[in-house]
Amino acid sequence: MLPTYADLIRFCRQAGLLTQVEAARLGALSAASQEKGLRSAIELRELLARVFYRWVDGRPPSMEDRIALEWWSAACAQHRELRWEDGHLAWGWRTLTGDAEAPAMLLAEQALDLLLAHEPPRLRACASNTCRWLFLDTSKNRTRRWCDMKTCGNRAKARRYSAAHQN
Repeated sequence: MLPTYADLIRFCRQAGLLTQVEAARLGALSAASQEKGLRSAIELRELLARVFYRWVDGRPPSMEDRIALEWWSAACAQHRELRWEDGHLAWGWRTLTGDAEAPAMLLAEQALDLLLAHEPPRLRACASNTCRWLFLDTSKNRTRRWCDMKTCGNRAKARRYSAAHQN
């Protein structure tokens, strides 16, 4: 789902992790830098998939994956600084627009925040047999079953309807 660096930048823009100006600067980096940044993001995605799928299954991450998460945490820490904002201290990012790995760093920080949250997130796997997506169940009664009702949910309902009315 991330064939190019431009797709990665577009995803980060949609997620609100990058501004238009930051995205434009990252998009202007050399092809070699962009390729390195894309590889880092894909490696992070695969790491997070292993960790999150184990989480959904009620299993802890492997030691190897915990070490990789620690590496990402340390890498993120090297790019952050404490700032005084609105009357309190907050972590902020130093300029990342010259670093093609910025999107991966921003995504790693979000994932680490999720993994280390005081209240465990309601992470779920889509109930569709043909889908491997994970999602956060933000429904009030914690009963969401599909990654997206418009696709997986409708398909499941259509299959049930068709099976019930085949006679």
